Amino acid sequence: MMKITEVTDKGGLDALYNDSALTFEGITRASIPDVLDWVKLYTEFKTEEENVYVVSGETMNNFYGLTGINKYVPHLNIVCVKLSNLKNPLSLAIPRFRVGGRWFDDIVDNNARRECREEEEEEEEEE
Repeated sequence: MMKITEVTDKGGLDALYNDSALTFEGITRASIPDVLDWVKLYTEFKTEEENVYVVSGETMNNFYGLTGINKYVPHLNIVCVKLSNLKNPLSLAIPRFRVGGRWFDDIVDNNARRECREEEEEEEEEE
């Protein structure tokens, strides 16, 4: 049984970050069952409840201060599955690349690095 949780606060984002959740950017809500079916090709969920977490682009922008070319479209869906909810999460490490899956903490850290570079470039242009 699928359960979708909207993540709209820092605590929820921190939980996804600390779990290194498997993440897909730009997934439609109608495609979430397909994402879960793909995950289940490689590993089972620990419980019958298949928890999925959805973060909007707007939430990412607001909490992580994303601007310019680094900014998400506000209504973009970012769909996450916590690795701690999976029996064998390491089985997804390589196959995820084929379908555009990334770890949530990598996404956040990469966005932060790009945001810093953009700020540095803007400061250089102002000088």
